[in-house]
Amino acid sequence: MELKICPRCGEEYVATVTTCVDCGVPLGSDAPEEPAVPEIGAGEELVAVRHAEVTWIEGLAHALADAGLPSRVELPTEADARRVQSGGLGAIRCTLYVRRGDAEVAARIDAAFARTQVPDLPDDDAPAWAEAEACPGCGSSLDADAEECPECGLTFGSEG
Repeated sequence: MELKICPRCGEEYVATVTTCVDCGVPLGSDAPEEPAVPEIGAGEELVAVRHAEVTWIEGLAHALADAGLPSRVELPTEADARRVQSGGLGAIRCTLYVRRGDAEVAARIDAAFARTQVPDLPDDDAPAWAEAEACPGCGSSLDADAEECPECGLTFGSEG
């Protein structure tokens, strides 16, 4: 059986599939190559864009790469991962960072990416979220001063 392989994520598909379900990349011999994105060097000043589940961070990293912005993903420490797993605290989360100079553009890409993942987000969401009692993305309860949902990792409120 002939298979097509996504050039971005490596997922295999039967020959009749034309687009990767995960990445949205066209499949076949004319599929676009991964964009060249400069790497973040050691010692560069970084800003956290989002702390979320691995699959969310992976998608956001691809969206940033498509825009030509490099990012760095840091996994939780082994102790934190064990604590989350043993305590039934949900999925393990990692943090995505960008260069300080790319933070504003990355925040806009993050907001657009969030809308692809949670289409019902309000258009002008940041001010409303600052006072929200429940996350607009997943409905989880929030503390009054929460800046991020503890369940889905959605960030809200304004950061300068």
